[in-house]
Amino acid sequence: MIKFFRTIRQNLLNQGKTSKYLKYAIGEIILVVIGILIALWINSLYQDYRNNKLANIYLNDFKRDLIADTTTLNERILANERFVKHIDTIVYTLATKIELSDKELLHFMEKHNAIMRESYFIPEKITIKQLESSNGSHLISSKELKDLLFRYYTMNDRYEENVEKSVQLYQHNFFNRDFMKAYISDNVFMLYAGLSLNRPKFDLNKLKNDDGYISSLLHKRGISEDQNSGYERIKALAKEILKLINSELEKDELNKSDEY
Repeated sequence: MIKFFRTIRQNLLNQGKTSKYLKYAIGEIILVVIGILIALWINSLYQDYRNNKLANIYLNDFKRDLIADTTTLNERILANERFVKHIDTIVYTLATKIELSDKELLHFMEKHNAIMRESYFIPEKITIKQLESSNGSHLISSKELKDLLFRYYTMNDRYEENVEKSVQLYQHNFFNRDFMKAYISDNVFMLYAGLSLNRPKFDLNKLKNDDGYISSLLHKRGISEDQNSGYERIKALAKEILKLINSELEKDELNKSDEY
């Protein structure tokens, strides 16, 4: 093709048809420019298609992560509600009982087993890390959605740093240590292992007058309720983001159907 155009230009010059040569040259330049513009347009269409496809992948991945987060948050909220109920049962037993039968003691210890577990939330971060590492934030066209996503993960980072780590610290260093005081009696060893260590008998009155034990019970209850307040705020934001993601995905489906 290039050789063909070169031959035409050469013939025009040889024939001395300068004006025709100039017109032809201008026409050839226009054709080249049009060709470049068409190529750029096709490339732009392809890039838009590729970006839109990547954006949908990210949106669906964020949707998957947020659904997993809300499921986990619901589980953590239920766990904390159970902790509160167990602590209330323990406090009621301390307030109303003087001695416990073997059956009552087993029930009492089951409540302690339960509250020595932890409730700790870590969000799914695979998609946000991929988005940040690839500098792909421009793929999310909705500024509102983008702002809420970064707000969500910033909120979780701050909550983990300021609340969840403190809860773990208290659980490991104080709660479990104080709650174990209910276990270290000969009665409990006999009930659980059928063995005697010749330790003092279980003393409910002594336990209820132990300041560290009572303080840990009440603190654990308060922390569980505070965690749930935080979890509810995180869950509400996750649900708001999910609505926006679904809206963006529905828009994309409508645009595709309009094209056809």
